Amino acid sequence: MSKRPSFSLSPALPATLTTLLLAGFFATAHAADEADGGVRYSPISIAGQIDVGQVINGETGWHESGSLNGVKFDGDFFQRTGVWITQEATVRDRLSLTMGVGGLFWYALPTGGDPSSKLTQFGPGISQAQAMYKFGDLAAPKASLQMGLFPYKYNPDAKDLGEYLLRSGAYPNYVISGGWNMISSAAYMVEGFRFNLSLMDGRFQSDFILPMEHDIPPMFDLSPTYVATLRAVPGVEFGAGIDCNHCIAIKPSKLSPHIPENQVIVKDSADVDGNHTYLRDSTKFYTFMGLKLMGRLSLDPKAFFTASILGEEDLKLYGEVAVLGLKNYGFLYEKVSERMPLMVGFNVPAFKLLDVLSVEFEYYPTRFPTSLYQPIANQLPTLDLMQGPADKASYDRANKDDVKWAIYAKKEVIKGIQLYAQVASDHLRSIAYNAGPQPTFVPITNRNGKDWYYILRLQFGI
Repeated sequence: MSKRPSFSLSPALPATLTTLLLAGFFATAHAADEADGGVRYSPISIAGQIDVGQVINGETGWHESGSLNGVKFDGDFFQRTGVWITQEATVRDRLSLTMGVGGLFWYALPTGGDPSSKLTQFGPGISQAQAMYKFGDLAAPKASLQMGLFPYKYNPDAKDLGEYLLRSGAYPNYVISGGWNMISSAAYMVEGFRFNLSLMDGRFQSDFILPMEHDIPPMFDLSPTYVATLRAVPGVEFGAGIDCNHCIAIKPSKLSPHIPENQVIVKDSADVDGNHTYLRDSTKFYTFMGLKLMGRLSLDPKAFFTASILGEEDLKLYGEVAVLGLKNYGFLYEKVSERMPLMVGFNVPAFKLLDVLSVEFEYYPTRFPTSLYQPIANQLPTLDLMQGPADKASYDRANKDDVKWAIYAKKEVIKGIQLYAQVASDHLRSIAYNAGPQPTFVPITNRNGKDWYYILRLQFGI
């Protein structure tokens, strides 16, 4: 069976680091092979997928009056076909090397008026390029060092929502679902390093991660991260983490631009009715840097009783909460509670007819639409203000997207062939025909209960 990466191809990733790592990996393997034949190659894995789906309702923009004014989706059909090849090798039992390449044929959402947007698009990419070295007993390593470009997932239960610590922003605070992979995408592609320390016979795991920013400006900053996982008793798992977002800046001046557009918005004196006006403080500026926190819990009641009719994933109850930025700033980031997404999920009993059937809900009470326009277009750590800060009430009316949901199912038909299905109203941002984020700086499903999509996948590999 193919070993599919938990996060699909990302053609937009920086090539320099991964190219150097690939060259180093192959050189290491070749040198060891010549020295004493200490390299074992696994069979090459070849895998593919076919995705089809529809955006039943959605829109690419929003309006401060409470109505949306972007390009509308009304049953828009989409289709994607992906393929990748992965080679694994082990050097002297301790060093594992994994490299994968592939490509994705896709159509833009929405197609728009440009004729180029209606053509089949192709994005080549690196699915992974990593090395992992094990320390101690090979059967149960006390520690390991992972480096390169690799998928990372700290919440094994999350299917679509959750996994907030690394695939979110602090300032501006945003959450992302989907992307190049639109189904079962709750994971993150790390470009950097991860050191894992295993204690208490493996029941306590510590991950020290140093990822490089490769998605949202300012690019290439490092965000030191720590994630802990504790399996207290069978059937109960706790997790917690902290991420110092953009704390090691490649160019510190990009973190907090000292320009008028980035001055902190503060309240002015109130009028006789108690309504405040707003102005900009010329001595304070917003910043991309911030601390993010995460906590999660997973309960599997099957650990306390025997039920042969239930599947391995049935009855699991799980949840995750995060804080996307501890520090408050005027107007845009006034309350921590507005930067706290909360996700709960439950695996509905499928009685082995399906491998898993999960339902996930999220409550994320943001005041403003979580737009990526300012960081991408202007490299500013702010949210997109359509009419300026004075019209606060308009944003409260417009941003009715506090609740998200997702239903996910998977079935392995035979070894090597899997079927997937997902129906969701999440944080999906579609990809334009030029592989850029425009025009979907905000999620295309951004109205509570009204916008949603479905996607089906056939996946196969050897």
